[in-house]
Amino acid sequence: AETGAVSFMFSHVGVIEYEARIASADAVLEAAIDAGAEDVTSNEDGHQIIATPDSLNDLTKALEAKFGEPRKSAMLWKPQNTIALDDEAGEKILKLIESLDDSDDVQNVYANFEVSDALMQKMSA
Repeated sequence: AETGAVSFMFSHVGVIEYEARIASADAVLEAAIDAGAEDVTSNEDGHQIIATPDSLNDLTKALEAKFGEPRKSAMLWKPQNTIALDDEAGEKILKLIESLDDSDDVQNVYANFEVSDALMQKMSA
């Protein structure tokens, strides 16, 4: 029943994630774009490759041949726009999402908010 609202705010995309140590950002970017990726983001946490829903399977196979098995390959809902929250509101939302994640009845939680790095560190400590 909520699919219309979800597809308006979120895009269904394929996501492939690798550990940072598998290759340099340039090597992953080149291989991913050559294999048909839509976007690539690399940082100290790893490499995230974005694919269209139709190309996820083929892109995963192409990258596996070059870099081995990814830590994640899945279809996700990616927000089309994000909303910045102050630390007070961010802390409430993060606690809500943690509660939802802990529920056995909830499979996945997707959100479109941004919080400060300082708050993320505080909440994960």
